[in-house]
Amino acid sequence: MICIKKAMSILSVTVVLVASCSNDSDGRCAGADCFQEDLSAEAACLPPSASTISDSGEYEYIIVGAGAGGGPLAANLARAGHSVLLLEAGNDPCQILQNQVPAFHALASENPELAWSYFVDHYSDPALATRDSKYTPEGILYPRGTGLGGSTAVNAMITVTPHDSDWDKLASATGDSSWSSGNMKGYFNKVRGWLDVERADPAMALGDQKLIEIVLAAGLTYDQSQSQGTLLGQLFGLLSRDLTQTPAQEGLYNIPLATQEGRRHGVREYVIDTVLDGYPLTVKTGAFVTNVVFADTAEADGTPRVSGVSFIEGENLYQAGLKAPDIPSESRVVNATREVILSAGTFNTPQILKLSGIGPAEELQAMGIDLAVDLPGVGENMQDRYEVGIVHQTRRDFDLIRNCTFGEAGDPCLEAWADGNGVYTSSGSTVSIVRKSSPELEEPDLFIFGAPADFRGYYPGYSEDGVADRRSFTWLILEAHTENRAGSVTLASTDPRDTPHIDFSYFQEGSTNTGQDQRDLDAMVNGVQFVRDIAQETRDVQFLFPAFNEVWPGDDVDEVEEIEQFVKDEAWGHHACCTSKMGGDDDPMAVLDSRFRVRGTSGLRVVDASIFPEIPGFFIAAPIYMISEKATDTLLEEIGESR
Repeated sequence: MICIKKAMSILSVTVVLVASCSNDSDGRCAGADCFQEDLSAEAACLPPSASTISDSGEYEYIIVGAGAGGGPLAANLARAGHSVLLLEAGNDPCQILQNQVPAFHALASENPELAWSYFVDHYSDPALATRDSKYTPEGILYPRGTGLGGSTAVNAMITVTPHDSDWDKLASATGDSSWSSGNMKGYFNKVRGWLDVERADPAMALGDQKLIEIVLAAGLTYDQSQSQGTLLGQLFGLLSRDLTQTPAQEGLYNIPLATQEGRRHGVREYVIDTVLDGYPLTVKTGAFVTNVVFADTAEADGTPRVSGVSFIEGENLYQAGLKAPDIPSESRVVNATREVILSAGTFNTPQILKLSGIGPAEELQAMGIDLAVDLPGVGENMQDRYEVGIVHQTRRDFDLIRNCTFGEAGDPCLEAWADGNGVYTSSGSTVSIVRKSSPELEEPDLFIFGAPADFRGYYPGYSEDGVADRRSFTWLILEAHTENRAGSVTLASTDPRDTPHIDFSYFQEGSTNTGQDQRDLDAMVNGVQFVRDIAQETRDVQFLFPAFNEVWPGDDVDEVEEIEQFVKDEAWGHHACCTSKMGGDDDPMAVLDSRFRVRGTSGLRVVDASIFPEIPGFFIAAPIYMISEKATDTLLEEIGESR
């Protein structure tokens, strides 16, 4: 049974107010404050037997991290008949409602059972950093997922393939034509073999006149040649187009989500299905990997060979955890007869590499770590998108969410979700717009989407502010293909349980050539001006709106220079990548070759968001799924097999 006390959520922004609920003798929720419903009966759980490591402690493949890169790869290799050990620091979010309800995704990002909270620097200069309203003494909150599925268990489920150019650039950078877009497109079809993708019914908004007016205003602003009557007739057709197949085309879209019958669906479910189907996959949760282990003897040419990993067991062992940690077990070593694959993510993969002696010689020597392989690119080249939210308010609640009690007793919206219906089956966005910030661009670089919520970025308690009332509407502006390459992940200490220092070096701090930061600023300013045009159109076409007023940043932020300053102060991101980049032999900063291998080592690869030389597409999840599928073929090919 699900036991929740005041689990509040609003579409794209949610808040967790967690309290313990008493249970009766049958284990059922008891007490007036508890909402009792067997809403998760269909969710399969990881069998306890699946976590038992063999007596030998030896597997063909050991994969570290059960997220978007490691989870599918582990399942695929096991389905090909190979023994795989998947090590995951978190647990199985089985039967946790916040994981399953799409509209509760931000709630999930603040759930101690599901999330890690990093605090990062947008600027190293305190004078710049403290201008951000989200600033805390620890830095800016950067929520990530932990447990089976990794961040895919808490993300907004948006599933959009990258642009063809993203793959073609990677093929050029590595000199490996297998990365070309013509070849990579086929991997999304393989992803769809285990990933369900759904789109919310556009008719869902029909019951809310204000939302209809906003969507209509967005369409009129996007295509000013249309008349109001003509566009209204075409709008649902536009919103029914498949964005997973046309990310490079401008237009209005309904956002595709990784859901199945209105429930979150993806990596976690694929991993568990693989175990339940009897394939040789061992999934050890609560296993925090501290470093890779080198064999006593190197390869014939002197290359150090990775033979396994060392890990400790316990709950919430990492400093980024949100609850009191266990006392860790003694360190344990497991061995791989073929390969070790790191899929720990953009922050943790470079941390593990460095703690293992693989990374920039100067940094490691300064930390007193014995150098195994000098790879200056480890932890460098970190990139992210820039995003900002423009928040408006009406004078009355949005009808779509008026009756939702956000998890409190008798929530009709939660009951509708349990039947596969209603607003909770969506992530909350009512419309998205893909467009170019400048007409001379070859591909669109802005993804703009709106939801009835107040979302200004991440900070402790951000979700509580998002549900303060039901009158807010936020237009979110996301820039693809940002040009900043100056972010870094460096060790804060030699204790693997300490989080590293994460510095994104925003805008002018990360500018390495003339105009770089200005091009990003220009794109974001264009996005802000565009959504303000939508807001004006909303006021012009209103039927029932008494008002649609901008409350963040407000009408007084009007001049271009003021908008630029607002963007520099308040932008955020949540698609960090590129800290162990792939590249050619002529690139001294390339950590990996085109086959995911860590340079200067044998038996060690990386398959996660850190492998990209440049940030791909609009959203990061689908590209990672695709590289996981490619890594499957690469590993099988090297032992003379294929799927």
